[in-house]
Amino acid sequence: MTRRANKVFDTYRSCLGWLFARHRFTMKPGLDRVVKLLAAVGDPHERFRVVHVGGTNGKGSTACMIASMLAEHDMKVGLYMSPHVVDFTERISVCGRGIEQAQVVDYVERLKPAADEIEATFFEIVTAVAALHFAAEGVDLAVAEVGLGGRLDATNALDSVVSVITGIGVDHAEILGSDIPSIAAEKAGIIREGGVAVVGASGAALDVIRGVVAARKARLVPVGPDSVGGRISLTPSGSFFDFSHGEHGLEGVSISMIGRHQVRNATTALVTLYELAEDGIFEPDERAIRRGLAEASCVGRMQIIDRRPTLIADVAHNPNGAAALADALAEVFVPERTVAVLGIMGDKDIRGFLAALSDVVDALIVTRPSTDRAADPAHVAETARELGIDATVVETPGAAVRHALSTAGEADLVLITGSHYTVGDVMQSLGVGHSVETG
Repeated sequence: MTRRANKVFDTYRSCLGWLFARHRFTMKPGLDRVVKLLAAVGDPHERFRVVHVGGTNGKGSTACMIASMLAEHDMKVGLYMSPHVVDFTERISVCGRGIEQAQVVDYVERLKPAADEIEATFFEIVTAVAALHFAAEGVDLAVAEVGLGGRLDATNALDSVVSVITGIGVDHAEILGSDIPSIAAEKAGIIREGGVAVVGASGAALDVIRGVVAARKARLVPVGPDSVGGRISLTPSGSFFDFSHGEHGLEGVSISMIGRHQVRNATTALVTLYELAEDGIFEPDERAIRRGLAEASCVGRMQIIDRRPTLIADVAHNPNGAAALADALAEVFVPERTVAVLGIMGDKDIRGFLAALSDVVDALIVTRPSTDRAADPAHVAETARELGIDATVVETPGAAVRHALSTAGEADLVLITGSHYTVGDVMQSLGVGHSVETG
C-alpha cells in the first residue's frame, strides 16, 4: 500500500493512541455518524456482501466458523470481530490473514478528517476501517460480528444477506435492557426487511425475534436441538458431532474448539452456510465444510496455551459465558485442582459470574486488567469468599498467572478468564499471540 506524503501518524502506536481516545465519544442512538463516515470515503461497504452475526455469547466463535468454511470454498472472505485480545489487527482479516499495521494507519488517516468533524466513536471508525479494507481486498463476502446490541450498532450500517443471532442472555443491561425480551428486541434489529434470520436463541428471546421476523416479512430459520444428532463427543482437543438440517446431514463433524457450547455455535454456523448455499451464493462441498470447521479457531476461546499444568484462556465475561465455560471444564477436563485467574469489568454481574464458576474452581486469584473499567480486585475477592470460593488478590495479570503457575501441580488446571482485557494482558506477559509493534 502506498502511503501519502502528508502523514498524520508517525507510528502504528500513535495511530492506535488517537483511535482509542475516541472512546470518549460514547454510544448515541442512531447510525447517522457511521453512515456519514462511510460516505466520506466512497461508501466502501456497498462493494461487498455481509453475513451479520449478533447475540450475547458465541457470536465471535460462530463468525469464525462461518468465515473459515466459506474460505475453504475458494471464496475471498473478510472477517470483522471485536474486541481484540492481544493486538488490534486481530479484528480485521481476509482468509485468515490479519490486516497489516501499515494498512490500519493508512485507513485511519483517510477517515480522520470526517471522524473529527462528526465526532465519530472508536467503533464507528473501526467499522469503517474494516469496510475500506474489505473493499480494497475485493472480498466476495464479509462476516461481521456485532459489537454491542444490534439495532444501533455501527455494523448495522452494513447491508447483510443473512442475519445470524446466537444465544441471548443479560449483558450490558445499562444499554440494552435488563430482561431477555428487551435485549432480544435490540439484537433482532439486525434482521433485514425480506431477509433471512438464522436464530440459535430459544424461549422468550425466540418469541420476540419471531415477531420481528414477521413484521419485516423475513424468513426465520431456527437452530434447535434437533440439528445435532445423538452422537456428541467432547475432548480436550475438540469435539465431534452429527449434524442435520433439512435435507442436509453430516456425520462425525470435527471442530477444534472445545466444549458443548462450541458444538451449538458450529451448528448455527452450519445452518447459516447451507442457507447461503440455498440463496445461490456458493456451491457447498462437504470436504471444504469439514476442513473449514476443523481448522476454525478463535483467540481466547477455551484456548489451551500450555500443558502440565494445563493453562487455558477464555474470554467469558458474563454469567451465561461463565456457565458455558464451567460446563466445558466439567465435561472435558479432569484436573486434580483448578486455579482461576480472574479479572473482570466493574459493570458486569460479578456475583453471577462467580456463582457460575463456583463448582469448578478450587482457588481464585483476582487481578486488575489494564483498563479503567476493571472491577476492584478486593471487592471481587470478597464477593467470591461470600460464595465459598477461596480467593486471594494479585494486582497485575502477569504476576497473577505466574503466582497461579507456581502453586499448581502438573495435574492441575490454571484458567485465565473474566474479560478480553485480562486474557490479553496475560498472553502479552507470557509472549503468546501477536506482539504490539511500536513503529
